Amino acid sequence: MGEIKSALELALERTKDVKSDPESLRRHETETEGKRLYARLRNGEDVDIPAVLKQQPADRRRWMRQGLFEVAINNLTLPQSEADLANLDTAETVMAHLVRDRGTLTELMKQMRQFFSQYLDDRSQLTESLKKQYEPRLKQREQQYAQQYGRQVKLDPMQDPEFSNVLQNNMERLDSQYRGALDEVYTHLRTMFEP
Repeated sequence: MGEIKSALELALERTKDVKSDPESLRRHETETEGKRLYARLRNGEDVDIPAVLKQQPADRRRWMRQGLFEVAINNLTLPQSEADLANLDTAETVMAHLVRDRGTLTELMKQMRQFFSQYLDDRSQLTESLKKQYEPRLKQREQQYAQQYGRQVKLDPMQDPEFSNVLQNNMERLDSQYRGALDEVYTHLRTMFEP
């Protein structure tokens, strides 16, 4: 009977002929450093981005800028609450050091704040509108449960599977509309980025 090999041994056998690329490894490490730098800023640390970038050799500086930019743009997502709007401040602070035209960036981020606020308002309005539409059905179910169990029952529409499905489907449509516009912003930001 053959010898049973561990997953690690099998993985090592499959990759034994693969040569590591030191430059690729340095690039990955430096981009990761840029991402960590962003996390420090987001956590409220006072970081001098130009000074940190200046300390890097030219090739690594480009990679660190790339890591910073990627994490900044990836943090520009549709907010789930007002608290998520704070992500824009960190992203704007970082991108101000990475793009060609700061004036355009400032205007674009102002529009993003309005865009995200409108999105949150639309989500709230959609939820309230669907609750009002669903209210007669909910009242009917409450009456049925009251007759069945002999006491008043108060149902929350958010706990009703049917309502949750309708809400989720409508939210997905709303998100899809907003994501289309957000993709255009990503494209615009990428054209402004200076590696």
